[in-house]
Amino acid sequence: MTRIMLHGMSTRLHRALEEAAVRNGRSLNREILARLEACVRPRPVDVETLLRRIEHRHATLGPIDLSPENVRRLRDEGRRL
Repeated sequence: MTRIMLHGMSTRLHRALEEAAVRNGRSLNREILARLEACVRPRPVDVETLLRRIEHRHATLGPIDLSPENVRRLRDEGRRL
């Protein structure tokens, strides 16, 4: 098992992690590991919810003019599509 050391942890962060560890019934080390694992664990995607969000966003944008003239104008104004 790999060991690491954390340098520069503020007293406030250390205290907050200790309190969370107590609340969750874990050691400080286990609390830190659980939080790190949660950060790197892939999150499942709810495709239906994602599609609804995309559709809603698309509906609020209105029509987008992608004619060559408009694209050139936006480019010349320094905008990005």
